[in-house]
Amino acid sequence: MKIIAVDITRKGKTMIDELMEKLLEEPVVNNDEIVFTSRAVELIHEISEKCKGIQIVEQTREQAEEYAKDLSAEQVYVDMLCKIVDAPTTLHMKCSVRMLIPIIDRKLRERGL
Repeated sequence: MKIIAVDITRKGKTMIDELMEKLLEEPVVNNDEIVFTSRAVELIHEISEKCKGIQIVEQTREQAEEYAKDLSAEQVYVDMLCKIVDAPTTLHMKCSVRMLIPIIDRKLRERGL
C-alpha cells in the first residue's frame, strides 16, 4: 500500500496553491520588464521545494527542461501565467504551476538568486 502525503489546508487548497497566490500578489513588473522581488524569489524557491516528488513533475521534467532551455526565468514565468489564464480546467492550471515553477527556480539559482 502506497501512502501519499497530501498538503491540504483547511479551505481545500494545497500549500502550493496558497504560496502561488502569495507569489501572484507580489509586484514583478518594473517599467514593462519582469523583475522578481526578493520575496517573489523566496516564494518561487519554496513552491519549487514543495513540488519535489510530485509524480507529474518528475515525469515531465525532461520535457519541461527542453521547452525552457533557451528561455530566461522571467520568460518562463510569463508563459506560466499565460498557461494559467488559458487553462481549460483547474487541473491544467495547477499542473502548469507544478511543472514550471521548478524550472523558474533552477534558472534563478543558476543566476545566484
